[in-house]
Amino acid sequence: WMNLPTGEVIVAPVENSLKGKLVCDLAIGGIGTVKKPVELNVEDGEVTAIATDDGDVKQRVEKALEVDEWARIVGEFAFGINRRARLVEEFLEAEKVLGTTHVAFGNNLDMTGGKNPSSNHTDFLFSKPTVKVTNKTGEAIVVLKDGEFIS
Repeated sequence: WMNLPTGEVIVAPVENSLKGKLVCDLAIGGIGTVKKPVELNVEDGEVTAIATDDGDVKQRVEKALEVDEWARIVGEFAFGINRRARLVEEFLEAEKVLGTTHVAFGNNLDMTGGKNPSSNHTDFLFSKPTVKVTNKTGEAIVVLKDGEFIS
């Protein structure tokens, strides 16, 4: 399936593969634009801590990620690749902006390889991210640095 406008490279990641600190500085699906960054600490694909100076947003994120046992588990990873997409309130367009990434926690059963049956799906949108992936030999490779693809 797809949604419009087009412009993202999207995968259902291996459920326990994501680790690190994610700093959401643009928007959260179902919540909207964030005024203060939201930090998510992730270990083995699961959100282990949430930090932000915005108490209301923190409470709403915690509630979304506590819906069921799978809601805190990574379900989606995507790169925005649409040069014409805009950072607007409509998340389906904003998540396509070139140089952004978004990560969702929760349900991904509609994606190829998806195994997360959560009743929830919460997207977090990041500007100018640096992304490292690990290849089959265990080598870490930077594919995006400060929102720019590495050739």
